Amino acid sequence: MNLKKRTVLTLTVMVTTALALSACSGGGNRSNGAGSGAQQAPGKPAETKPLDVSILSIYYQKEPPSKDNAVLKEVEKRTNTNLNITWVAPNNFSEKVNVTLASGDLPDLMLVTDIANASFRTMAKQGAFWDLTEMIKSYPNLMKFPDITFSNTKIEGKLYGIPRVRPTEGNAQPLIRADWLTKLNLKMPETTEDLYKVMKAFKESAPDGQKDTIGLSGYVNQNDMGQFGFIENSFIGNSGKYKVIDGKITDMTFSSEMKQSLEWFRRAYKEGLIPQDFALLKHNQAKDLVFAGKAGIFPDKPNQEPAMVQGVASAVPSSKPDFAWMPYLIGPSGTKYAAKGNGHFGMFVISKKVPEDKVKKLLAFLDYGASDEGSDLANYGMKDVHFTLQGDNRVLTDAAKNDPSFQFMQNIFMKFDKYANVALGMTPELTKRDMAYIDAAEKVSIPSPLDGVTSPTAQKLGSDYDKKIQDMKTKVIMEKVTLGDWDQFVAALKADANYMKIQEEYNAEYQKKASSK
Repeated sequence: MNLKKRTVLTLTVMVTTALALSACSGGGNRSNGAGSGAQQAPGKPAETKPLDVSILSIYYQKEPPSKDNAVLKEVEKRTNTNLNITWVAPNNFSEKVNVTLASGDLPDLMLVTDIANASFRTMAKQGAFWDLTEMIKSYPNLMKFPDITFSNTKIEGKLYGIPRVRPTEGNAQPLIRADWLTKLNLKMPETTEDLYKVMKAFKESAPDGQKDTIGLSGYVNQNDMGQFGFIENSFIGNSGKYKVIDGKITDMTFSSEMKQSLEWFRRAYKEGLIPQDFALLKHNQAKDLVFAGKAGIFPDKPNQEPAMVQGVASAVPSSKPDFAWMPYLIGPSGTKYAAKGNGHFGMFVISKKVPEDKVKKLLAFLDYGASDEGSDLANYGMKDVHFTLQGDNRVLTDAAKNDPSFQFMQNIFMKFDKYANVALGMTPELTKRDMAYIDAAEKVSIPSPLDGVTSPTAQKLGSDYDKKIQDMKTKVIMEKVTLGDWDQFVAALKADANYMKIQEEYNAEYQKKASSK
Protein backbone atom coordinates (compact mmCIF):
# COMPACT_ATOMS: atom_id res chain seq x y z
CA MET A 1 0.00 0.00 0.00
CA ASN A 2 1.35 3.44 -0.97
CA LEU A 3 1.61 5.49 2.23
CA LYS A 4 1.48 8.71 0.24
CA LYS A 5 -2.11 7.92 -0.62
CA ARG A 6 -3.00 8.05 3.06
CA THR A 7 -1.48 11.43 3.81
CA VAL A 8 -3.56 14.60 4.12
CA LEU A 9 -1.50 17.71 4.66
CA THR A 10 -3.29 19.65 7.37
CA LEU A 11 -4.10 18.84 11.00
CA THR A 12 -7.56 20.29 10.55
CA VAL A 13 -8.30 17.81 7.80
CA MET A 14 -7.04 14.78 9.67
CA VAL A 15 -8.95 15.60 12.86
CA THR A 16 -12.16 16.37 10.97
CA THR A 17 -11.96 13.10 9.05
CA ALA A 18 -11.01 11.03 12.09
CA LEU A 19 -13.96 12.36 14.09
CA ALA A 20 -16.37 11.80 11.23
CA LEU A 21 -15.24 8.22 10.66
CA SER A 22 -15.19 7.28 14.35
CA ALA A 23 -18.90 7.99 14.65
CA CYS A 24 -19.93 5.21 12.33
CA SER A 25 -18.33 2.20 10.77
CA GLY A 26 -14.83 3.39 10.05
CA GLY A 27 -15.60 3.99 6.38
CA GLY A 28 -13.40 2.76 3.58
CA ASN A 29 -11.25 5.49 2.15
CA ARG A 30 -7.73 4.34 1.63
CA SER A 31 -7.34 4.60 -2.14
CA ASN A 32 -7.23 7.46 -4.58
CA GLY A 33 -8.10 5.34 -7.59
CA ALA A 34 -11.33 5.30 -9.49
CA GLY A 35 -13.52 2.23 -9.35
CA SER A 36 -11.43 -0.86 -9.97
CA GLY A 37 -13.42 -3.90 -10.98
CA ALA A 38 -16.67 -2.34 -9.78
CA GLN A 39 -19.87 -3.98 -10.96
CA GLN A 40 -21.77 -1.87 -13.46
CA ALA A 41 -23.89 0.56 -11.45
CA PRO A 42 -27.64 -0.02 -11.72
CA GLY A 43 -28.30 2.77 -14.18
CA LYS A 44 -26.63 1.83 -17.45
CA PRO A 45 -25.75 4.59 -19.93
CA ALA A 46 -28.26 3.22 -22.42
CA GLU A 47 -31.07 3.55 -19.91
CA THR A 48 -32.91 6.83 -19.87
CA LYS A 49 -35.16 6.40 -16.86
CA PRO A 50 -33.37 6.45 -13.46
CA LEU A 51 -33.99 3.57 -11.08
CA ASP A 52 -36.20 4.61 -8.16
CA VAL A 53 -34.60 3.45 -4.90
CA SER A 54 -36.13 3.95 -1.45
CA ILE A 55 -33.75 3.55 1.52
CA LEU A 56 -34.01 3.65 5.31
CA SER A 57 -30.62 4.43 6.85
CA ILE A 58 -28.98 5.82 9.95
CA TYR A 59 -27.03 9.08 10.10
CA TYR A 60 -24.59 10.45 12.70
CA GLN A 61 -24.29 14.10 11.69
CA LYS A 62 -26.23 16.84 13.46
CA GLU A 63 -28.90 17.18 10.80
CA PRO A 64 -30.00 15.01 7.84
CA PRO A 65 -28.97 16.21 4.38
CA SER A 66 -31.24 18.23 2.17
CA LYS A 67 -32.80 16.75 -0.94
CA ASP A 68 -30.42 18.77 -3.12
CA ASN A 69 -27.25 17.62 -1.29
CA ALA A 70 -24.45 17.81 -3.86
CA VAL A 71 -22.94 14.39 -3.16
CA LEU A 72 -26.34 12.68 -3.16
CA LYS A 73 -27.04 14.27 -6.53
CA GLU A 74 -23.65 13.10 -7.82
CA VAL A 75 -24.36 9.55 -6.61
CA GLU A 76 -27.68 9.64 -8.46
CA LYS A 77 -25.92 10.87 -11.60
CA ARG A 78 -23.21 8.20 -11.53
CA THR A 79 -25.61 5.35 -10.78
CA ASN A 80 -28.61 6.61 -12.80
CA THR A 81 -30.84 6.39 -9.74
CA ASN A 82 -33.50 8.49 -8.07
CA LEU A 83 -32.83 8.13 -4.35
CA ASN A 84 -35.56 8.55 -1.76
CA ILE A 85 -33.70 8.19 1.55
CA THR A 86 -35.27 8.32 5.00
CA TRP A 87 -32.51 9.32 7.40
CA VAL A 88 -32.98 8.42 11.07
CA ALA A 89 -30.85 9.52 14.05
CA PRO A 90 -29.13 6.80 16.15
CA ASN A 91 -31.26 7.40 19.26
CA ASN A 92 -34.47 6.66 17.34
CA PHE A 93 -33.19 4.13 14.84
CA SER A 94 -34.10 0.85 16.58
CA GLU A 95 -37.63 2.10 17.25
CA LYS A 96 -38.03 3.20 13.61
CA VAL A 97 -36.88 -0.20 12.35
CA ASN A 98 -39.29 -2.03 14.65
CA VAL A 99 -42.20 0.16 13.57
CA THR A 100 -41.31 -0.31 9.90
CA LEU A 101 -40.99 -4.08 10.27
CA ALA A 102 -44.38 -4.24 12.01
CA SER A 103 -46.04 -2.17 9.29
CA GLY A 104 -44.90 -4.45 6.48
CA ASP A 105 -44.43 -1.35 4.30
CA LEU A 106 -40.68 -1.69 3.71
CA PRO A 107 -38.38 0.43 1.53
CA ASP A 108 -36.24 -1.18 -1.16
CA LEU A 109 -33.19 -1.13 1.11
CA MET A 110 -33.59 -1.04 4.90
CA LEU A 111 -30.70 -0.96 7.33
CA VAL A 112 -31.10 -3.31 10.29
CA THR A 113 -28.35 -2.62 12.82
CA ASP A 114 -29.48 -5.19 15.40
CA ILE A 115 -29.61 -8.48 13.53
CA ALA A 116 -30.19 -10.30 16.82
CA ASN A 117 -33.60 -8.60 16.95
CA ALA A 118 -36.13 -11.41 17.49
CA SER A 119 -38.81 -9.88 15.23
CA PHE A 120 -36.35 -9.36 12.40
CA ARG A 121 -34.97 -12.90 12.62
CA THR A 122 -38.47 -14.38 12.68
CA MET A 123 -39.47 -12.37 9.60
CA ALA A 124 -36.28 -13.42 7.81
CA LYS A 125 -36.93 -17.11 8.48
CA GLN A 126 -40.53 -16.67 7.30
CA GLY A 127 -39.34 -15.33 3.94
CA ALA A 128 -39.95 -11.58 4.34
CA PHE A 129 -36.54 -10.73 2.81
CA TRP A 130 -34.56 -11.92 -0.18
CA ASP A 131 -32.08 -14.72 0.51
CA LEU A 132 -28.93 -13.29 -1.07
CA THR A 133 -26.56 -16.12 -0.14
CA GLU A 134 -25.85 -17.09 -3.74
CA MET A 135 -26.93 -13.95 -5.61
CA ILE A 136 -24.37 -11.71 -3.84
CA LYS A 137 -21.50 -13.81 -5.21
CA SER A 138 -21.85 -12.09 -8.59
CA TYR A 139 -20.80 -8.71 -7.15
CA PRO A 140 -16.99 -8.55 -6.82
CA ASN A 141 -16.65 -5.54 -4.53
CA LEU A 142 -19.17 -6.91 -2.03
CA MET A 143 -17.34 -10.23 -2.10
CA LYS A 144 -14.18 -8.48 -0.88
CA PHE A 145 -15.80 -8.31 2.55
CA PRO A 146 -14.05 -10.70 4.98
CA ASP A 147 -15.51 -14.11 5.79
CA ILE A 148 -16.27 -13.05 9.38
CA THR A 149 -18.58 -10.32 8.07
CA PHE A 150 -20.73 -12.83 6.20
CA SER A 151 -20.53 -15.47 8.94
CA ASN A 152 -21.78 -13.04 11.59
CA THR A 153 -24.66 -11.70 9.50
CA LYS A 154 -26.07 -15.05 8.39
CA ILE A 155 -29.18 -16.51 10.00
CA GLU A 156 -29.08 -20.30 10.11
CA GLY A 157 -26.57 -20.28 7.28
CA LYS A 158 -28.46 -17.87 5.02
CA LEU A 159 -27.65 -14.27 4.14
CA TYR A 160 -30.76 -12.09 4.22
CA GLY A 161 -29.07 -8.76 3.47
CA ILE A 162 -25.99 -6.89 2.29
CA PRO A 163 -23.66 -6.45 5.28
CA ARG A 164 -22.67 -2.94 6.32
CA VAL A 165 -19.00 -3.80 6.52
CA ARG A 166 -16.55 -2.44 9.08
CA PRO A 167 -12.96 -3.38 9.94
CA THR A 168 -12.37 -6.15 12.44
CA GLU A 169 -9.14 -4.73 13.90
CA GLY A 170 -8.26 -1.47 15.61
CA ASN A 171 -10.87 -1.49 18.35
CA ALA A 172 -10.91 0.23 21.74
CA GLN A 173 -7.55 -0.46 23.41
CA PRO A 174 -5.37 1.93 25.45
CA LEU A 175 -4.27 5.14 23.77
CA ILE A 176 -1.28 6.08 25.90
CA ARG A 177 0.72 9.30 26.24
CA ALA A 178 3.92 8.18 24.52
CA ASP A 179 5.57 11.48 25.43
CA TRP A 180 4.94 10.70 29.12
CA LEU A 181 6.55 7.29 28.70
CA THR A 182 9.62 8.95 27.17
CA LYS A 183 9.74 11.63 29.86
CA LEU A 184 9.65 9.00 32.63
CA ASN A 185 11.97 6.59 30.77
CA LEU A 186 9.25 3.91 30.64
CA LYS A 187 8.59 1.28 27.99
CA MET A 188 5.24 0.72 26.33
CA PRO A 189 3.41 -1.68 28.66
CA GLU A 190 2.45 -5.14 27.44
CA THR A 191 0.93 -6.92 30.45
CA THR A 192 -1.81 -5.93 32.87
CA GLU A 193 0.83 -5.52 35.59
CA ASP A 194 3.03 -3.41 33.26
CA LEU A 195 0.00 -1.22 32.64
CA TYR A 196 -0.65 -0.91 36.36
CA LYS A 197 2.94 0.20 37.01
CA VAL A 198 2.73 2.80 34.24
CA MET A 199 -0.57 4.10 35.63
CA LYS A 200 1.04 4.45 39.06
CA ALA A 201 4.07 6.25 37.62
CA PHE A 202 1.81 8.67 35.75
CA LYS A 203 -0.09 9.48 38.93
CA GLU A 204 2.97 9.94 41.10
CA SER A 205 4.97 11.96 38.56
CA ALA A 206 2.17 14.04 36.95
CA PRO A 207 4.21 14.68 33.77
CA ASP A 208 2.05 17.63 32.66
CA GLY A 209 2.18 19.14 36.15
CA GLN A 210 -1.55 18.88 36.74
CA LYS A 211 -2.99 18.35 40.22
CA ASP A 212 -4.85 15.12 40.95
CA THR A 213 -3.30 13.32 37.98
CA ILE A 214 -4.44 9.72 37.53
CA GLY A 215 -3.22 6.91 35.29
CA LEU A 216 -6.19 5.61 33.32
CA SER A 217 -9.38 7.51 32.52
CA GLY A 218 -12.59 5.82 31.45
CA TYR A 219 -16.12 4.96 32.46
CA VAL A 220 -18.46 2.01 32.88
CA ASN A 221 -21.86 1.46 31.28
CA GLN A 222 -25.01 0.28 33.01
CA ASN A 223 -24.65 -3.18 31.50
CA ASP A 224 -20.90 -3.74 31.32
CA MET A 225 -17.41 -2.46 32.14
CA GLY A 226 -17.54 0.02 29.26
CA GLN A 227 -14.15 1.46 28.40
CA PHE A 228 -12.53 -0.62 31.11
CA GLY A 229 -13.73 -3.78 29.38
CA PHE A 230 -10.43 -4.40 27.61
CA ILE A 231 -8.73 -5.03 30.98
CA GLU A 232 -11.42 -7.43 32.15
CA ASN A 233 -11.22 -9.20 28.79
CA SER A 234 -7.43 -9.47 29.10
CA PHE A 235 -7.86 -11.33 32.40
CA ILE A 236 -10.41 -13.79 31.02
CA GLY A 237 -8.72 -14.01 27.61
CA ASN A 238 -11.89 -13.37 25.65
CA SER A 239 -14.13 -10.71 24.13
CA GLY A 240 -17.03 -10.50 26.55
CA LYS A 241 -18.04 -12.73 29.43
CA TYR A 242 -19.00 -15.77 27.34
CA LYS A 243 -16.01 -17.85 26.29
CA VAL A 244 -15.73 -21.11 24.36
CA ILE A 245 -14.11 -23.78 26.54
CA ASP A 246 -13.92 -27.37 25.28
CA GLY A 247 -16.30 -26.49 22.47
CA LYS A 248 -18.98 -25.04 24.74
CA ILE A 249 -19.94 -21.48 25.62
CA THR A 250 -19.05 -20.83 29.25
CA ASP A 251 -20.01 -17.85 31.40
CA MET A 252 -16.77 -16.38 32.75
CA THR A 253 -18.66 -14.43 35.42
CA PHE A 254 -18.13 -17.52 37.57
CA SER A 255 -14.39 -17.77 36.88
CA SER A 256 -11.41 -16.99 39.09
CA GLU A 257 -10.07 -14.80 36.26
CA MET A 258 -13.09 -12.51 36.54
CA LYS A 259 -12.51 -12.19 40.28
CA GLN A 260 -8.82 -11.42 39.63
CA SER A 261 -9.79 -8.57 37.33
CA LEU A 262 -12.00 -7.10 40.06
CA GLU A 263 -9.08 -7.31 42.50
CA TRP A 264 -6.94 -5.40 39.96
CA PHE A 265 -9.55 -2.65 39.62
CA ARG A 266 -10.16 -2.55 43.37
CA ARG A 267 -6.47 -1.95 43.96
CA ALA A 268 -6.29 0.70 41.20
CA TYR A 269 -9.30 2.51 42.67
CA LYS A 270 -7.88 2.45 46.19
CA GLU A 271 -4.58 3.92 44.99
CA GLY A 272 -6.31 6.63 42.95
CA LEU A 273 -5.10 5.39 39.56
CA ILE A 274 -8.57 5.58 37.96
CA PRO A 275 -11.24 8.30 38.42
CA GLN A 276 -12.87 8.11 41.82
CA ASP A 277 -16.20 8.96 40.16
CA PHE A 278 -15.73 6.54 37.23
CA ALA A 279 -19.25 5.13 37.78
CA LEU A 280 -20.77 8.55 37.06
CA LEU A 281 -18.58 9.73 34.20
CA LYS A 282 -19.77 10.06 30.61
CA HIS A 283 -17.56 9.58 27.57
CA ASN A 284 -16.64 13.24 27.07
CA GLN A 285 -16.03 13.79 30.78
CA ALA A 286 -13.60 10.87 30.90
CA LYS A 287 -11.85 12.17 27.78
CA ASP A 288 -11.63 15.69 29.23
CA LEU A 289 -9.37 14.37 32.00
CA VAL A 290 -6.89 13.33 29.31
CA PHE A 291 -7.25 16.63 27.44
CA ALA A 292 -6.53 18.50 30.68
CA GLY A 293 -3.28 16.57 31.17
CA LYS A 294 -4.70 14.81 34.24
CA ALA A 295 -4.67 11.27 32.77
CA GLY A 296 -2.23 9.55 30.46
CA ILE A 297 -4.28 6.62 29.16
CA PHE A 298 -7.67 6.52 27.43
CA PRO A 299 -9.16 3.47 25.65
CA ASP A 300 -10.16 4.21 22.06
CA LYS A 301 -9.41 3.39 18.44
CA PRO A 302 -6.06 4.34 16.86
CA ASN A 303 -7.82 6.71 14.46
CA GLN A 304 -8.46 9.00 17.42
CA GLU A 305 -4.75 9.74 17.98
CA PRO A 306 -4.80 13.06 16.03
CA ALA A 307 -7.93 14.26 17.85
CA MET A 308 -6.38 13.37 21.21
CA VAL A 309 -3.17 15.21 20.34
CA GLN A 310 -5.11 18.31 19.32
CA GLY A 311 -7.31 18.13 22.43
CA VAL A 312 -4.37 18.02 24.83
CA ALA A 313 -2.38 20.63 22.91
CA SER A 314 -5.33 23.03 23.07
CA ALA A 315 -5.91 22.54 26.79
CA VAL A 316 -2.27 22.36 27.86
CA PRO A 317 -0.33 24.60 25.41
CA SER A 318 2.98 23.93 27.19
CA SER A 319 2.76 20.21 26.47
CA LYS A 320 3.92 18.38 23.37
CA PRO A 321 1.52 15.42 23.42
CA ASP A 322 2.07 12.23 21.51
CA PHE A 323 -0.23 9.20 21.65
CA ALA A 324 0.40 5.59 20.75
CA TRP A 325 -2.13 2.77 20.56
CA MET A 326 -1.49 -0.50 22.38
CA PRO A 327 -2.32 -3.32 19.93
CA TYR A 328 -2.85 -5.93 22.63
CA LEU A 329 -2.64 -6.55 26.38
CA ILE A 330 -1.28 -9.72 28.00
CA GLY A 331 -3.31 -11.06 30.91
CA PRO A 332 -2.04 -13.10 33.90
CA SER A 333 -2.46 -16.34 31.93
CA GLY A 334 0.03 -15.11 29.33
CA THR A 335 -2.59 -14.79 26.59
CA LYS A 336 -2.24 -11.79 24.29
CA TYR A 337 -5.65 -10.17 24.03
CA ALA A 338 -7.02 -7.78 21.45
CA ALA A 339 -10.68 -7.36 20.58
CA LYS A 340 -11.77 -8.54 17.14
CA GLY A 341 -14.74 -6.70 15.72
CA ASN A 342 -17.61 -8.66 14.23
CA GLY A 343 -16.96 -7.21 10.77
CA HIS A 344 -20.27 -5.42 10.38
CA PHE A 345 -22.71 -2.90 11.74
CA GLY A 346 -25.90 -4.53 10.59
CA MET A 347 -27.01 -5.03 7.01
CA PHE A 348 -29.31 -3.68 4.33
CA VAL A 349 -32.22 -6.04 3.75
CA ILE A 350 -34.40 -6.19 0.64
CA SER A 351 -38.11 -6.95 0.95
CA LYS A 352 -39.28 -10.08 -0.89
CA LYS A 353 -41.90 -7.81 -2.51
CA VAL A 354 -39.11 -6.27 -4.64
CA PRO A 355 -38.89 -7.96 -8.07
CA GLU A 356 -35.76 -10.05 -8.73
CA ASP A 357 -34.61 -7.79 -11.57
CA LYS A 358 -34.62 -4.79 -9.24
CA VAL A 359 -32.88 -6.80 -6.50
CA LYS A 360 -29.94 -7.30 -8.85
CA LYS A 361 -29.85 -3.57 -9.58
CA LEU A 362 -29.90 -2.80 -5.84
CA LEU A 363 -26.98 -5.16 -5.36
CA ALA A 364 -25.14 -3.41 -8.19
CA PHE A 365 -25.86 -0.06 -6.53
CA LEU A 366 -24.27 -1.18 -3.24
CA ASP A 367 -21.46 -2.93 -5.13
CA TYR A 368 -20.63 0.44 -6.69
CA GLY A 369 -20.62 1.90 -3.18
CA ALA A 370 -18.09 -0.75 -2.16
CA SER A 371 -15.76 0.17 -5.04
CA ASP A 372 -12.88 2.61 -4.72
CA GLU A 373 -14.76 5.22 -6.73
CA GLY A 374 -18.04 4.90 -4.83
CA SER A 375 -16.39 4.79 -1.42
CA ASP A 376 -14.17 7.78 -2.24
CA LEU A 377 -17.17 9.81 -3.34
CA ALA A 378 -18.97 8.97 -0.09
CA ASN A 379 -16.02 9.87 2.11
CA TYR A 380 -14.30 12.71 0.28
CA GLY A 381 -16.98 14.17 -1.93
CA MET A 382 -16.14 15.71 -5.30
CA LYS A 383 -12.80 16.96 -6.53
CA ASP A 384 -12.41 20.77 -6.51
CA VAL A 385 -15.70 21.07 -4.60
CA HIS A 386 -14.98 19.19 -1.38
CA PHE A 387 -11.27 18.47 -1.81
CA THR A 388 -8.31 19.43 -3.94
CA LEU A 389 -5.37 17.29 -4.92
CA GLN A 390 -1.85 18.32 -3.96
CA GLY A 391 0.20 15.58 -5.54
CA ASP A 392 -1.31 12.36 -4.20
CA ASN A 393 -2.75 14.11 -1.15
CA ARG A 394 -6.35 15.17 -0.65
CA VAL A 395 -6.93 18.43 1.18
CA LEU A 396 -10.47 19.35 2.15
CA THR A 397 -11.73 22.69 0.91
CA ASP A 398 -12.98 25.34 3.32
CA ALA A 399 -16.51 24.60 2.14
CA ALA A 400 -16.13 20.93 3.10
CA LYS A 401 -14.58 21.72 6.50
CA ASN A 402 -17.60 23.83 7.37
CA ASP A 403 -20.19 21.45 5.95
CA PRO A 404 -20.00 17.79 7.04
CA SER A 405 -23.13 16.99 5.03
CA PHE A 406 -20.97 15.95 2.07
CA GLN A 407 -20.11 12.73 3.97
CA PHE A 408 -23.64 11.40 4.42
CA MET A 409 -23.31 8.64 1.85
CA GLN A 410 -20.59 7.02 3.97
CA ASN A 411 -23.52 5.69 6.04
CA ILE A 412 -24.58 3.63 3.00
CA PHE A 413 -21.54 3.25 0.74
CA MET A 414 -18.73 1.28 2.36
CA LYS A 415 -15.86 -0.83 1.13
CA PHE A 416 -13.79 -3.15 3.28
CA ASP A 417 -10.48 -1.69 4.44
CA LYS A 418 -8.40 -3.60 6.96
CA TYR A 419 -6.69 -0.35 8.01
CA ALA A 420 -9.79 1.83 8.21
CA ASN A 421 -9.15 2.46 11.92
CA VAL A 422 -5.73 3.97 11.21
CA ALA A 423 -5.99 7.75 11.29
CA LEU A 424 -5.78 9.71 8.06
CA GLY A 425 -3.42 12.62 7.76
CA MET A 426 -0.52 11.43 9.91
CA THR A 427 3.08 11.36 8.75
CA PRO A 428 4.11 8.31 6.71
CA GLU A 429 6.17 7.12 9.67
CA LEU A 430 3.26 7.21 12.12
CA THR A 431 0.91 5.71 9.54
CA LYS A 432 3.31 2.82 8.99
CA ARG A 433 3.64 2.36 12.76
CA ASP A 434 -0.13 2.15 13.29
CA MET A 435 -0.61 -0.18 10.33
CA ALA A 436 1.97 -2.46 11.97
CA TYR A 437 -0.02 -2.23 15.21
CA ILE A 438 -3.15 -3.33 13.33
CA ASP A 439 -1.19 -6.28 11.91
CA ALA A 440 0.01 -7.20 15.41
CA ALA A 441 -3.52 -7.03 16.79
CA GLU A 442 -4.85 -9.18 13.96
CA LYS A 443 -2.51 -12.03 14.91
CA VAL A 444 -3.95 -12.31 18.43
CA SER A 445 -7.43 -10.74 18.28
CA ILE A 446 -10.26 -12.79 19.73
CA PRO A 447 -13.85 -12.57 18.47
CA SER A 448 -16.89 -12.86 20.69
CA PRO A 449 -18.51 -16.31 20.38
CA LEU A 450 -21.89 -14.56 20.60
CA ASP A 451 -21.50 -12.87 17.21
CA GLY A 452 -24.42 -14.13 15.14
CA VAL A 453 -25.86 -16.07 18.11
CA THR A 454 -29.08 -15.29 19.97
CA SER A 455 -30.92 -16.31 23.14
CA PRO A 456 -34.67 -15.67 23.65
CA THR A 457 -34.19 -15.52 27.42
CA ALA A 458 -31.35 -13.03 27.00
CA GLN A 459 -33.63 -10.90 24.83
CA LYS A 460 -36.17 -10.77 27.66
CA LEU A 461 -34.07 -10.83 30.83
CA GLY A 462 -30.44 -10.37 29.82
CA SER A 463 -30.32 -6.61 30.25
CA ASP A 464 -31.66 -6.81 33.81
CA TYR A 465 -29.11 -9.46 34.74
CA ASP A 466 -26.29 -7.47 33.14
CA LYS A 467 -27.26 -4.37 35.11
CA LYS A 468 -27.24 -6.32 38.39
CA ILE A 469 -23.85 -7.86 37.60
CA GLN A 470 -22.31 -4.51 36.63
CA ASP A 471 -23.74 -2.83 39.71
CA MET A 472 -22.11 -5.49 41.88
CA LYS A 473 -18.78 -5.10 40.06
CA THR A 474 -18.86 -1.35 40.66
CA LYS A 475 -19.57 -1.86 44.36
CA VAL A 476 -16.68 -4.33 44.63
CA ILE A 477 -14.26 -1.93 42.90
CA MET A 478 -15.33 0.99 45.11
CA GLU A 479 -15.01 -1.20 48.24
CA LYS A 480 -18.65 -0.83 49.14
CA VAL A 481 -18.86 -4.62 49.39
CA THR A 482 -16.22 -7.31 49.89
CA LEU A 483 -14.86 -9.92 47.52
CA GLY A 484 -16.66 -12.44 49.74
CA ASP A 485 -19.90 -10.68 48.83
CA TRP A 486 -18.97 -11.14 45.17
CA ASP A 487 -18.55 -14.88 45.74
CA GLN A 488 -22.02 -15.09 47.29
CA PHE A 489 -23.51 -13.05 44.45
CA VAL A 490 -21.96 -15.34 41.84
CA ALA A 491 -23.18 -18.45 43.68
CA ALA A 492 -26.73 -17.06 43.62
CA LEU A 493 -26.47 -16.42 39.87
CA LYS A 494 -25.31 -19.97 39.30
CA ALA A 495 -28.38 -21.24 41.15
CA ASP A 496 -30.73 -19.01 39.11
CA ALA A 497 -32.45 -21.24 36.52
CA ASN A 498 -33.41 -18.34 34.22
CA TYR A 499 -29.87 -16.96 34.21
CA MET A 500 -28.35 -20.34 33.44
CA LYS A 501 -30.92 -20.86 30.68
CA ILE A 502 -29.27 -17.99 28.77
CA GLN A 503 -26.02 -19.95 28.59
CA GLU A 504 -27.89 -23.08 27.47
CA GLU A 505 -29.64 -21.20 24.66
CA TYR A 506 -26.45 -19.53 23.50
CA ASN A 507 -24.81 -22.94 23.39
CA ALA A 508 -27.58 -24.41 21.27
CA GLU A 509 -27.36 -21.51 18.78
CA TYR A 510 -23.56 -21.63 18.79
CA GLN A 511 -23.58 -25.31 17.86
CA LYS A 512 -26.08 -24.62 15.05
CA LYS A 513 -23.89 -21.86 13.68
CA ALA A 514 -20.79 -24.03 13.87
CA SER A 515 -22.49 -26.88 12.01
CA SER A 516 -23.80 -24.59 9.23
CA LYS A 517 -20.34 -23.31 8.23
